[in-house]
Amino acid sequence: MLKHIPQLIKFLAVGIPAFLVAIPLNFLLVGHLGWPKPAAYAVVLCVQVTINFFACLFFVFDRDKSKSMKSQFLVFASGILGARVLDWGLYSVLVNLLPVHYLVIQFTNVLIFSVAKFAFARRAIEGNPTTPL
Repeated sequence: MLKHIPQLIKFLAVGIPAFLVAIPLNFLLVGHLGWPKPAAYAVVLCVQVTINFFACLFFVFDRDKSKSMKSQFLVFASGILGARVLDWGLYSVLVNLLPVHYLVIQFTNVLIFSVAKFAFARRAIEGNPTTPL
């Protein structure tokens, strides 16, 4: 795992642009357009996953070129969105139970799910790596 720390740091760093899009998008949908928080967050997550795929593809992982980019995106998106469904579920429960601002909960969820998403994204883009995580 230690040898993958630099790659994990890159993974987290390239997620910053999508996160920076997600915060104002969530704020716009909830704060200005009056969307229900869980519905707005679901849209935010889909936008983040798409941005993050291309960022990971070009800046973090060595793509397995034996697979099409489309198939890699579908694997990546399905797995990451699966993790995001769990993220969304936790977010939905927490915003309804805790007297904490919804953006603080969003940020906390990012931290909670980062390592698992890194491991999955690496496998989806690089294929079956010879060096385990």
